[in-house]
Amino acid sequence: MAELDQLNASTKRYVRKNVELVDNVFQSDPFTAYLRQNVREDYTGGNRIDEPFLYDGLIGGSYLKGKEFDITERQIEQNLQFEMKFFEVNVTLSKEDIQVLNKGENAIYRLIDTRMTAGYMSIGAHIAIAAYLEGQTANFTPNFNGLTEALNDGVTAGWDGATFPTYGTITRGGAVGTTLNSPPTDVAGTIEYNTLEETYGDASFGSGRFEPNIGITTVKGYSFIKEKFQTQQRFINTQDPNISFNGMEFNAATLMKSRYVPGSAISGTSDPIAVTYLTEMSNGAVTAYPTVTAETLWWVNARSPFIFFYVSNDEEYGFGFTGFKPAQGNTKVAGQVLAGCAYTVPGPRYHRQLFGITG
Repeated sequence: MAELDQLNASTKRYVRKNVELVDNVFQSDPFTAYLRQNVREDYTGGNRIDEPFLYDGLIGGSYLKGKEFDITERQIEQNLQFEMKFFEVNVTLSKEDIQVLNKGENAIYRLIDTRMTAGYMSIGAHIAIAAYLEGQTANFTPNFNGLTEALNDGVTAGWDGATFPTYGTITRGGAVGTTLNSPPTDVAGTIEYNTLEETYGDASFGSGRFEPNIGITTVKGYSFIKEKFQTQQRFINTQDPNISFNGMEFNAATLMKSRYVPGSAISGTSDPIAVTYLTEMSNGAVTAYPTVTAETLWWVNARSPFIFFYVSNDEEYGFGFTGFKPAQGNTKVAGQVLAGCAYTVPGPRYHRQLFGITG
């Protein structure tokens, strides 16, 4: 150990009381917060999730007296099928640190507390990131069948350049016709008011519960909209009372922002949490977020039965902790924060994806 100078040998360092570590890593995500608050479902077990939906009407119409009715039985019901997905965040510590050194009055903050907090924040961030991705293509199957997969029509590429001809194991455009379609909109430039209005309308099938109630975009996308339209008094500042996120009113929806929405802020290796999640999720095959050169926006009808967030009711897999377990041959201890959950979108038509927003 190097010798101390006279000042450092004679003077203690100043440490603020009630130290709180400054978070320079994580982001808050209103979409995940909103779904956990409003459409969370306890998953009590089973080998899959079935989401029933109607894809056709019954045979009938106006008629003249004496007509023989067509009494053919038509199948109009079908089920989407989803698997639960599993998430873990590892918390590893040395027994010497937590049992001997980092304790008592000389601990500025307790490592075990900060690591556990970081563990829960990490798994929450991973789930927020995963919600906008997909779970079909190679290296992404451990992920949710997320919004980019759900809000597609099988032929129109979304923000990631991919198309998804199937959703929930059901083929789009087959026996179910277009009932699972939600065509993405490539803005390919500046966002215009008529584009917002028309895409909101595309996802509306009545008033009240049949139209989007939230919109999620990137921080830059939010700024584009605010700079362009708020001065025209087409948007009004508001705060969602359920999750306390600030936003702007648009029709019956609250438009909010998140850095975990696909856009320039999370593209590539910009976000270390996203890089860690994708690297671990793909066993090292994907080491960067997909390239995003412009901003995205998502109209969502965040109500039952149009979207669900399933969470296991198991004590550990419902965002619980396994407890610390000693390693063999050393004094390391490790435990995992666990989650078993799934996003499902039984009604893709009630939501819309916009991408390619540059101003």
